Amino acid sequence: MAEKGNLEEIFDSVQGEGPLLGCRQIFLRFGGCNLSCAYCDTPQARHLSATCRFETSPGTGNFEYIPNPLSLEDVENLVERLAFPGLRMISITGGEPLLQVDFLESLLPRLQSKNYEFYLETNSTLPDCLPRLVKYLSFASCDIKLSSATGEENRFEENLEFLLRCDVKHLFVKFVVTQSIDEDEFLEGLKLVKRVPREPVVVIQPVTGRRGEVEVRAEKLLNLQKKAIEFFDDVRVIPRIHHTLSVL
Repeated sequence: MAEKGNLEEIFDSVQGEGPLLGCRQIFLRFGGCNLSCAYCDTPQARHLSATCRFETSPGTGNFEYIPNPLSLEDVENLVERLAFPGLRMISITGGEPLLQVDFLESLLPRLQSKNYEFYLETNSTLPDCLPRLVKYLSFASCDIKLSSATGEENRFEENLEFLLRCDVKHLFVKFVVTQSIDEDEFLEGLKLVKRVPREPVVVIQPVTGRRGEVEVRAEKLLNLQKKAIEFFDDVRVIPRIHHTLSVL
């Protein structure tokens, strides 16, 4: 297990996407990613960072910059600086956080002992890493990356294996879509998720611009949702709201 990790930023904000939209969380954004999606909204987190940006007061844009890598104690102390009564959920995000599974395997039980619960945001391409952490997770938001949106090859085989191993209480599957999305590929992704024995919440997330504008036409979003409802009971169209609210 690693005793130090590389984090891009640590802050306290509301969840800006998915079924927990608007819920208050502490965010641990890990540096490094194994993908390079065309629509990536955090391109700075694709690589390891020399410093970790820490927002000292939520929503103010006031930051401290802390040298990487951070120790377990460093992260614990920064989390406690952000904590307040009733705030018990930590989002583990990136980049792709599972690239630092050794550090997370050391960190999560320490934070869990302080009564935090965890929400994992992942591209679901690293199934071999998941079993080491799954017992600590309450929520998992798992992307199915479509090549017609990302500009990369799809990873359906890894995605399926990941979802089969993702034994968490609350499972969300997210499709980020663009106006140019290939609807046949989307249908293939839906059929893949349907092979998982449990029923997840399925989220269709349109790419949003810097001012919060949705770049996918309503007709397309509603058509994609209609296709998905043929497979799943709970299908939601939910855009990102970070830029709308001017929050991290």
